[in-house]
Amino acid sequence: MSIPVSPAERQPKGDHNRRLSLGMEPDAFAAAAGITLEELREYELTSPDHRYNPEVARRIGETLDRLEANPPNTQRVEN
Repeated sequence: MSIPVSPAERQPKGDHNRRLSLGMEPDAFAAAAGITLEELREYELTSPDHRYNPEVARRIGETLDRLEANPPNTQRVEN
């Protein structure tokens, strides 16, 4: 299990890549995280030197951790 990352220290691009590895469409992931599709898009497109909503980041991080611990059927595994 991974160590929780503070919302202020999250990496939006890294979280975007984590979502992609789960094989989840943005709308399905946003619903699972309890955020809007627009909030997810805005967060994932945040540049490294820009601010993002820490509550959105917290929800995304918690959802990624939860789904990675119990992957959805959409997850693609490549060897």
